[in-house]
Amino acid sequence: MTTKSANARQTRQQLIDVGADLLCRRGYTGFSYQDLARELGISKPSVHHHFAQKADLGLALCDWTEQWLRDGFAHFDQHGHNAPDKLQRYLRAAAKHTFNEHKQCPLSALHSDLAQLPDAMRARLSDLSRLEVDWVAAVFSQGLANGELQAPATASAQELAQLFIFACKGALYYARLLGREHFEQSMSLLLQQWLPDAQPAHSSTTF
Repeated sequence: MTTKSANARQTRQQLIDVGADLLCRRGYTGFSYQDLARELGISKPSVHHHFAQKADLGLALCDWTEQWLRDGFAHFDQHGHNAPDKLQRYLRAAAKHTFNEHKQCPLSALHSDLAQLPDAMRARLSDLSRLEVDWVAAVFSQGLANGELQAPATASAQELAQLFIFACKGALYYARLLGREHFEQSMSLLLQQWLPDAQPAHSSTTF
C-alpha cells in the first residue's frame, strides 16, 4: 500500500469516527460536511472526495454502528455472570453514554431523524434494530430457560426484548431532562417484574 492510499484510508476512517461522534451528539441532520472539515482541518471538497453524498457517509455510519453494537454485546456476553447481569450491564452502558458522555446511542440518533433518512439508510437501520432486539431476546431466552428470569407464559422472548429496549430508550429520553434518577427508578421497577421472587430488585439500584 502506497503512502498516498494509506493516508486516504486514514482520512476516510477519521471522517467516519468524527461523524459517529457528531451523530451521537447532534443527530444525523445536526451536522454538515463543513463541520467534519472543520473538525479534521481539511477542506469540504476533501470530505466529498471520500463520501460524495451525505447518504454515502450515512451508510458508513450504519456499518460503524453495527460494529459498535456487536462489540458491546460481545463485552456483555463475556463479562455478564447471568441473564439479569447482562441486562443490567446494558442499562449501565446506556446510562453512561447518556448521562456521563451526553450522547445518544447511534440507533436512537438515527431513529430520531427517521423522516430525513434515505431509503437505503432506513433499510440498514431496520436491520440494526433487529440485531439489538435479537441479542436482548437471546438474553431473555437464556434467563427464562435457566430460571434466572420469570415472565408470563404467553410472552415470548422477542416480545420481552422489545419491551425492555423500548422502555429503556423512552426512559432515557425523558430522564435527559428530568434527571438520571427517573431512569434508574423506572428500569429497576421493570426489572423487578422479571426477577424470581427470591431475587428482588431494589429501587435504589444504580445503572
